[in-house]
Amino acid sequence: MTTPVEEILDAAVAEGFLTPLVAAEGPAHSAGFLRFGGLGDPGVVPGPDVAAGVLVALDPATIAVDLGTGGGVPGLVLATLTSNRWVLVDRGDRRCTFLRWAVRELGIADRVEVHAVDAVSVARGELRGRAGLVTARSFAAPGPTAECAAPLLAPDGVLVVSEPPGDGSGAWNRWVPEALDQLGIADIGGWRHGGAGYRAMRSSGSCPQRFPRRFKQQLVDPLF
Repeated sequence: MTTPVEEILDAAVAEGFLTPLVAAEGPAHSAGFLRFGGLGDPGVVPGPDVAAGVLVALDPATIAVDLGTGGGVPGLVLATLTSNRWVLVDRGDRRCTFLRWAVRELGIADRVEVHAVDAVSVARGELRGRAGLVTARSFAAPGPTAECAAPLLAPDGVLVVSEPPGDGSGAWNRWVPEALDQLGIADIGGWRHGGAGYRAMRSSGSCPQRFPRRFKQQLVDPLF
């Protein structure tokens, strides 16, 4: 018998990896990452909250990567909602030990991996150009998030990020089109779900080999 994901998130709170509020909202907030259906279609113009959010069903063959998984939101929760392969990335050894335990408890160890490594190393490794979906919540500022995620995406792959709390009016300005173009990705719009905001970017499959740069360099000289 597997452990309910809510109990796993409660355990993450006990370990200090999540706040009680994030754990309580975790299942609903994580599900919002999959509501990018219709974005990028003809006639849909990128802008603030252009879509209410249409649920996407991931193909079982899809490789999805969650950057900075931490206590499990959203990557661990999303892995329980889908049937495809997930790679959870976090550079904290203690957090990764917890995530490996959680994966076993949830009964999804056959298709979910935990990588205790920094995102730059992952983006320069065997997963480069293979991910159909990359997710990120509170991973880094927009520039480094995009720079670490874009190289992982396959052609037409999608990066989905959650936006900071608020009315969403500033989210559109956080993602600079010219800088995204350097990475081979384009903003396809934003949406709200359960009070949270999200934004998606789609890959052309043309991210230059020079990206991602070392993380320290990204922080000193961000693309945007």
